[in-house]
Amino acid sequence: MLFLLFPLFAHAQRDSSSTILRFNGGYADIGTSNGVASLGASASNTRDWNVGLSVGFPVEKNIEAGFGFEYRKQKIATTSQIFIPPREQMLPSRFGAIQFTDTDMNLIIGKAYLIRYWRLFNRLYFNPMLSIGIGKVTGTQKTNTLHVPPNEPFFRYYYESTISYGYFALSLAPAFSFYLTPQFALNLEIGSFQFSTTDWKWDNKQWLANVNPVYWQLGIIVASKNKKQ
Repeated sequence: MLFLLFPLFAHAQRDSSSTILRFNGGYADIGTSNGVASLGASASNTRDWNVGLSVGFPVEKNIEAGFGFEYRKQKIATTSQIFIPPREQMLPSRFGAIQFTDTDMNLIIGKAYLIRYWRLFNRLYFNPMLSIGIGKVTGTQKTNTLHVPPNEPFFRYYYESTISYGYFALSLAPAFSFYLTPQFALNLEIGSFQFSTTDWKWDNKQWLANVNPVYWQLGIIVASKNKKQ
């Protein structure tokens, strides 16, 4: 039976002479909290959507180069509170402030990339992607602050601002692809190692290594075989 299946596995190996179309995306919903509720605490919820489309071309048998774009949307809701409990010879009652912040950001980025394929077993390949991207972040941030003075009515402060800055990133994303046929595969990016900066200012640089499974991206690879001349 294994001898009968072997030609099928062999036939499903990737076609290294094809032009590659890639579709990928991901969604993450993460909540965090810290602090002691009676003294001060903060909690946040981050929702992150992203989708990407790219086209690649064979450079050598196991090397692919290409370009594409990615759209990412991120919403962050944060609640922070600071309370000072009443104590002897101190405030006669609790005093504090509660702040609600809602951030809504959009990122559109164009990128160029280079991929190297290593065949692990039959249809399974390890194919890390090195990419460079340039884009722009836009959005809004809304802040509501409630101040609660002792023995006095509380008052509210509201502030809204716009977000707009340039974005540059250099990243290395480890990935695995599984070829169902020579022209079709599933692709899984298991995080990224990234350097980024905003508005081309070195002081805004950031290094990030993220392999949290909630940020993994799933995609498909569709190959269109080049016609031989």
